[in-house]
Amino acid sequence: MASFSKGPNFRTPFGKNEFLRSTQDIKVESYTYSAASHPTVTIDGNTTKILQPGTVVAKITTGDEAGKVGPFQEGATDGRQTAGNIVGLAQTFLPWQLNERDVEIGVIYECTAIQEKCIEYDDEPEAIELTNTTATAMVAQKGVNILFK
Repeated sequence: MASFSKGPNFRTPFGKNEFLRSTQDIKVESYTYSAASHPTVTIDGNTTKILQPGTVVAKITTGDEAGKVGPFQEGATDGRQTAGNIVGLAQTFLPWQLNERDVEIGVIYECTAIQEKCIEYDDEPEAIELTNTTATAMVAQKGVNILFK
């Protein structure tokens, strides 16, 4: 007879964030994503970096990583905290690659997205649901045409 047992060695599951309302008419641009700018998370006692699709991405304008992009973050001091530097939403899922290097990613600058599924970082930095303030700033941004539903 089949049985199910839950033990202490099972891993915490995580998966790809689905944030798009529709996959029709999306437009994507390629950027180099800065591994150094991405916050770490702890899963099952292991510290790692995971880029989820739907993360708000902004240009880095100062420091060693200038010219690359990273997560929009309230407490950043390298340009990623400025709403005018937002370039769109990450399309690429990186479950471990940022632990080792910078990576080329696709950034969606035109789409229809589910706001509650989009991610930004607070000053801790902790991943939080996209706030109305940031969503409004993105909608007003020249070159970014994202409709949130």
